[in-house]
This record gives sequence, structure tokens and C-alpha cells, in this order.
Amino acid sequence: MEDQMESRSGLPTQERIEVAHQGARGWIGPADRMPEAEVALRLAEYLSERPGFGGHVAVAIDGASVRVAGVEVFDIVSYLARAGWTRAAAGVAGKNVWAADYQRGNATLRVHSRSGRGDVETTVSGRRIIAECKKGPLIKKPGSPEYPLLTAAIGQALLFDAADADLLIAAVPDTPSFQRIAEAWRARPRLRASGIEIALVSRSGSVLGLSV
Repeated sequence: MEDQMESRSGLPTQERIEVAHQGARGWIGPADRMPEAEVALRLAEYLSERPGFGGHVAVAIDGASVRVAGVEVFDIVSYLARAGWTRAAAGVAGKNVWAADYQRGNATLRVHSRSGRGDVETTVSGRRIIAECKKGPLIKKPGSPEYPLLTAAIGQALLFDAADADLLIAAVPDTPSFQRIAEAWRARPRLRASGIEIALVSRSGSVLGLSV
């Protein structure tokens, strides 16, 4: 039965992907913002569904981004369960309950809190992908916080210890404000020369702006 639910390539079938997206869309996050952990996990899920996905994607989560002043701002375990990910019996050891390996179809998602890594790391069609993710407001905020957030994401992506062939990504929420900035900045010669791609991550499950 499990084999019937998987495509010949080992990727989840479109039906399974849609069920997972419905679960993720049904998950209720903060209405006014998308936390950094959510941006990273949604980007990781998107990449895990691309043709040529290498089978394993790692997501680095800063504990401070999911719990602020003792208050949980993003429930990783509940989100992944709604999105169809099953926690492996053994995997990452650590003090955070969400640090573990998760499985969905033939895709493995490792959530960890080790520093010095990209927020999302995987391979697609043999190409290494490293992403820096930032949180962002989903509603209009005074002071245009989108500019410094995307600037920081691009700057950190630029400093990754990466090979010329690696794809570097700066990922932020998909909002009208981020869309306008991304459209303008993608045309800047220096950004184009860097090869860094700006990814706009949506709660609908879509990711815009990537070449994969």
C-alpha cells in the first residue's frame, strides 16, 4: 500500500502533497507575522517536493525564535504533525523536544539547533542548496521592517562557506511589501552577480522566486 502512495521517483504523489498542504494550511499560526522557524520549515517542505530532491533536508532552528520570554511563538511539533511528518524513533539528541528526524513519504527532515549551519540545507538534482531565513510581518507595519530583514538574510547568505555551484537563498515571507522589495533588488547587478536567489514563502505552500 505504501508503495502505491509513492511516485516512481520516490517523491510523494501529488495527492499526498496536497493532503499535507491542507494540513499545513489548516495549522493556525500568528495572524500578523510568520516566525523564522515557520519560514524555514515551509521552505524545507517545498524543496523536499522538487524533482531531483536528494531525500534529506536539514533545518536549523534557533530556540530563541520559537520561545520568547518563556512564551512559545511557534509550535514546531504540532505544525509538522499537521503537515504529515512523523517523528522518527531515533535521531537528533538534544534538550529541545522538537529536535529530531521526521519522515514524510521517502523524505527525511532533520530539525536541529546546531549553529554555524544554513537555516535550510539540502540537495536538489545534485546541487547543494543553502538558505538563510528571516521572519517577517504579514500585515503592514510602521518603519518598513522588511528592508532590514531581507538585507540581513542576503548578507548572511553571502557569507556562507559555499562552492560556486551551490545555490544560496535568502528566504522571507511572501507579502506585498516583500514582493515589491524582492522585485526591485533582483534586478540589482551586484545581487545578480552573487547568484543569491530571494525566496518568498507563503502559508499556502508555495515558494516564489527560485530556479528549482
